[in-house]
This record gives sequence, C-alpha cells and structure tokens, in this order.
Amino acid sequence: MTGLFEAVYLVVASVALILAVIALLQLIMFRREIRHVLGTLNSRVLRHVVKSIEKRRRFKNRYLVVRLISSSNIGVSELQKRIDEAFIELYGRRGYSEASPRVLYFSEKTSKAVIRVRNHYRWSVLLALAYLERKELLTQVFPERITGTYKKAKRYAETT
Repeated sequence: MTGLFEAVYLVVASVALILAVIALLQLIMFRREIRHVLGTLNSRVLRHVVKSIEKRRRFKNRYLVVRLISSSNIGVSELQKRIDEAFIELYGRRGYSEASPRVLYFSEKTSKAVIRVRNHYRWSVLLALAYLERKELLTQVFPERITGTYKKAKRYAETT
C-alpha cells in the first residue's frame, strides 16, 4: 500500500512541477510582450495620447444660487473667505483645490449669492454652507437653484 501512495504522490508532485513551469513560461512571454509594446511607444506618441484624453475630460462648472441670511453685513470677499475656511476644514486643501469654489456674485438687496464650483463637488459646497450655518457664521442658508451657466444663475439671483 505504501508503494502505491508513494507512486501517486510522485505523479501529483510531477504534475504540479509541470504546471509551475508552464505558468513561469507564460509569465516570461507576457513580460516580453509588454516590453515590446512599451518599446514601440515613444514619448511623442504618449504626449499625443495624454493630450487627447485631457481634451475629452473637460471639467464642467455648476453655478449654485443660494439665499443667505446673516446677522451681520456680509460682502463677497467675506463670504468667499468663510466658504474657503469651512471647505478646507471639511475636505482639506486638496479637496478645496479640486472643487475650486468661487463666489462670483452677491446681491445685498436679495441676499442671494452665485457660487461657481466644479460639477462633482456641488453637494460638498452646499455641505460647507450648512457647516457655516451650524457654526453660526451664517444665520440661514437656502439653496435655490443649480444652473449650468453663469448668465442663468445671475438672472435668477437678480429677479427673485
């Protein structure tokens, strides 16, 4: 019986060794193919590919119209400063630079502001405004509209 187990063990070990050698050969062939592909690409081609990808991936901005009620008089620069501080506190400098929120317009008679922000971060800016409300730097914040153009946002902020 022990001779039979040794024979089976030897066969299984041989098959495992053969499979390991085959896997190693495939890995070597795959590495050669990758080197060949990378060798044919030069920096000029790579620059062209990167440039075409960047053209397709345009960052789109959104314009948030918000009504702000504050106990003190607040201007564009003061509002921008408060939003910057809150955004950096919540998301850090990298998140702030990626979102790039800017107060473009503020009307004191309607107390509405137009804030430009990158599309993916529009909810983050609204959260930062709510955070300002929570810290009692603003009394109340009412998000009213999100538009795709500054012209529409400004028109809405001026009329209503």
